[in-house]
Amino acid sequence: MFREAHAIWKGGPYAGEGAVSTPSGVLSNATYTFGSLTGVGPFTTPCELLAAAIASCMSTMVALEMAKLGIKPAVVDTLAVLTLDNPADSWRITSAHLKITARTTDPESSRFEQAVESARRECPIWRALKLDLTCEAKLVSLTAPALV
Repeated sequence: MFREAHAIWKGGPYAGEGAVSTPSGVLSNATYTFGSLTGVGPFTTPCELLAAAIASCMSTMVALEMAKLGIKPAVVDTLAVLTLDNPADSWRITSAHLKITARTTDPESSRFEQAVESARRECPIWRALKLDLTCEAKLVSLTAPALV
């Protein structure tokens, strides 16, 4: 199984810009820039895409591991926050923090933490990275008010 993405960069590192696309078409010439490493604008960044990959993979893996343990997942919401530092003029992603909220009809399951830990071990995106990972996870009732 292969997954692809195609990126093109035009111009110098500070004034140039790039475009990234995927065969699925979900990303189609999505603009990214060097300035987008630290700024906010109508473009993405490689770090933002990595955070999205971690969050989406972990949500899927937590749902999978919950199901394996007999916990019926309704919604798994994962926020991934990457820390990007520039020590000695060398950009590095130094850590990641995940906030996972899973909604289920069985919010008292004692095996939820086991599902989260197993998901952390089995997530193919996370396993490819060698970063410090911290994780907060909670299991809530499907009928509980949504957190904003």
